[in-house]
Parts: sequence; structure tokens; C-alpha cells
Amino acid sequence: IADIGCSRRRCCTPEIPHTSFDTRSTMDPSTLSTDQIKLGGGLGASVISNITGIPFDRFRVLTANDLASKHPLGTHLKETFRSPGAAFTGGFARVGMKQMATSLNLYVPGDLRAAYPFLSAFGVGMGFSPILNVPRMLQLGRLSGLSYPQAVKNTFFTSAGLKGYAQNTMIFAPGEGFRMMMCFGTKDFLMPKIGGKEDAHMIHSTIGVPVHTGKMALIAGPLVAAVETTSALVTETVSTIQAKLAADKAAGGATKEFGTVLKETITPGYMGRCWTALFVKNVMANTPLFWFMFAADYYSRIASARESETK
Repeated sequence: IADIGCSRRRCCTPEIPHTSFDTRSTMDPSTLSTDQIKLGGGLGASVISNITGIPFDRFRVLTANDLASKHPLGTHLKETFRSPGAAFTGGFARVGMKQMATSLNLYVPGDLRAAYPFLSAFGVGMGFSPILNVPRMLQLGRLSGLSYPQAVKNTFFTSAGLKGYAQNTMIFAPGEGFRMMMCFGTKDFLMPKIGGKEDAHMIHSTIGVPVHTGKMALIAGPLVAAVETTSALVTETVSTIQAKLAADKAAGGATKEFGTVLKETITPGYMGRCWTALFVKNVMANTPLFWFMFAADYYSRIASARESETK
């Protein structure tokens, strides 16, 4: 009787049609190809790091532009988040710069980055600084109240603007080289020491890749931020001051010479404020960036092993 009942239920139960859609591929990134993982991870890292980093980069610029240190850091932080639109002023240019920096770093062969993490990252930052500084100058122009077309015109279609861009890039280039060296280079140097050598399949089947790489990112984010901030503080701050003076001069404002302003501005107190603002910005931007990059690396190992077996 039981068999008859079961037979009847099987007969009466409608058969679910077969579909080629594999739900695992939407839930488990390791089922994707290595190229999909790397490209998707890079895109996701760029987007999320800019969502968290852009407002705090405005906080950094507001702090650096307060040449007389008239306002406490809390005031600049409140101003940063006073309005979501204001916080993301210059965001389009910032996303462009982060995307370029990330893509350029990914184009460096993996074995070269593993063997020379600091040197390869420095070469990319220093060598491509004229390109990386384009969206940065546009962002600084937006923060000074200019539209993107106005920033482009003032910077790249006037002799004074081109001269200022060249001067700013010369200041920015070594700092960007060191910044990328201390950011991506230090990240690659730390990775095997903070859990990057674990077996990818074991991590995937136990604690999970997102949890494991999230813990790694929480360690690497602040450590790399401290190193990166210290290495790029002077050039990042000085180039920001130079860009502000250039924008003020174009608007009929500042009349003081660049060297004079530096002498009056660069004090231990001012540099300490700038270090704090830049450190906070780097922590907020780098931690989610590293999370996605670490996760992409682990998922890529699993996908690569699977692809090797099918060849």
C-alpha cells in the first residue's frame, strides 16, 4: 500500500522541467572563470573603495586647504557629510583615477609583482603619474568650485594651466610612486604573513573566503594606511596646496608666492592634522579594496585548479 501511495504521488506530482541555469554560479564566485573573477573583483574593489573613500578624501582636501588651521578636524568632518552631494563632489574623477591605478597594477605580470612587490608598484605609480594626475587635477578643480569643463579648460587649454599641471605632476609623481609602492607593494608583502598562504579549498569549505579575507583586510587596511600615509604625506599635502593656489589665482584670488605659502603653512601642527585626515581616508578606502582583492585571489586559485583539471 505504501508503495502504491508513493507511486501515485510520483505520478501526480508534476515534473519540474530541467534548466541549464546553475544557481551555484550566482552564489559561489569560485564557479566563475579566473578572468571573470579578476575583472569582477577589480571592478567591485574600485566601486566599493570609492564609495567609502571619496567622502573621506574630501575630508583630507578640506583639512589640507585650511592653511591657517582655523577650524578643528571635527568641523571639516561635519562639512564633509553635511550633504551627500557635497561629499561626493569630484567623485567621478576620483573613480576614474582609482580605476586607472587598479587596472595599471593588474597589468603588471603576477610573477613580477610577487618577486618585486615594492619596485613594480613604484614603477607603475611613478611612470604613469602624468596620466593618474589628470583625474586628480579635475577632482581638485571641482572641490574648488569649478565645473569639469572649466577645470579642463583652465588646466589643459591655457599656458598657465599647463605650466601648473606640469609643476603639480612633478610634485605628485614621486609621491604617487611611493604611495602605490606602500599601498599595493605593502599589501602584497603582507599577504602571506596574515593568512594569504592558506589552502583555498579548505578555507572555502570551512570558514568561507569572505570571512577569512575580511579578517585579512581588517589587519592589512590600517597597517598599509599608516605606511602609505607617512610615505606620501609631504608630496600629497604640498601638491594639494599648489593646486589650491592655482585654482584661487585663476579665480582672481591668491597673490602670495607658492614658496611663501609653504613657509607660512608647513608646521608640525598642520602636518599632524593632514596626517590624521589622510590616514583616515586611506583606512576607509583600502580596507574594502583589499577585501575584494584578497577574495579574488582566493577564488582565482580555486577556479585555476578546476580549469587545470579540465584541460
